[in-house]
Amino acid sequence: MQDSKIIVFKLENQLFAADILPIQEILLPKEPVKVPNNPSFIEGVIDNRGQVIPVLDLKKRFGLGDTQLKKEARLIVAEIGTKKIAFAVDAVLEITNAEKQQIEKAPEMVKINKEYIAGIVRLNTGLIVLLDLLKVLTVDEQDLI
Repeated sequence: MQDSKIIVFKLENQLFAADILPIQEILLPKEPVKVPNNPSFIEGVIDNRGQVIPVLDLKKRFGLGDTQLKKEARLIVAEIGTKKIAFAVDAVLEITNAEKQQIEKAPEMVKINKEYIAGIVRLNTGLIVLLDLLKVLTVDEQDLI
């Protein structure tokens, strides 16, 4: 692992983080337009400055419930391959630096599918699961949206 700038966000009562590199912007919540025949964790699409962007609910994706797009909720827009995807989260807490000695490989026993996990970050707030947003969707799922 190497030093990284990460975004720390909340899903349910747990903290997660992701590398800031693929992230384009953070939006206030917008109610997505439902699109039929999508996976259940795809909430629909939003219009962001003339671009139609799918909204993926990370809590649903990881089996942690549904994100309510109210109050502190945010949409983290990231470039995944050639597409932009808005990841719905309960709250964005901070953007911070994580030094390589603070990042460890994910343990063998993890609740979320291991390919999504880039590691575990040790911050002052405790242990945080570091997600790889580029791997949250499989190649087949990326083709669906």
